[in-house]
Amino acid sequence: MKRELLDNGNIWQKSDGRWIGLVRYKDEFGETQRKSFSSKKKKTLQAKITEYVKNFNEQVANSDESKKPLKDSMKNWLGVYKFPEVERTTYDRYECTAEHQIYPYIGNKPVGDVTPADIKKLLTKHMNAGYAFTTSKKAYSLLKMFFKQLYQEGAIPNNPMSLIDMTKKDNYLAAQNKESKPQ
Repeated sequence: MKRELLDNGNIWQKSDGRWIGLVRYKDEFGETQRKSFSSKKKKTLQAKITEYVKNFNEQVANSDESKKPLKDSMKNWLGVYKFPEVERTTYDRYECTAEHQIYPYIGNKPVGDVTPADIKKLLTKHMNAGYAFTTSKKAYSLLKMFFKQLYQEGAIPNNPMSLIDMTKKDNYLAAQNKESKPQ
């Protein structure tokens, strides 16, 4: 569950002249929480609440993986999940593949907006640009791992890779006017 504001703050004055402000929100567990503020001046209190609401909204936006650009999200995913679990050379290959075969095509697109058509277009561009089949296959595999994990964690509502199969090697080579002849 993600955090959300329930209101933009309520302000009232106590009998002793102090101003009190209260902002209610739901935390990650769905529990209603509140943040209170106080000040001798109403304007100061309003500024505090406005700043808190602004920071709260920024934190929520930054924590929403589906709104981050694919490049930022994948770099984070590689560093957090893949770096500790694979050999250094494999990690370096993943980084290189992402940097050269994925980011130039869909790196600036928000993760939640990436569609199966975007990925198929990326793979077709690889094929038309003359990339080796294995190069395109590495990009496909990296994207498949990335989106699978995001989907399993609930960061994205659907996995765009679930609808895509890698082009068969013979068809890939035929599209590049290369033949895959048996030896």
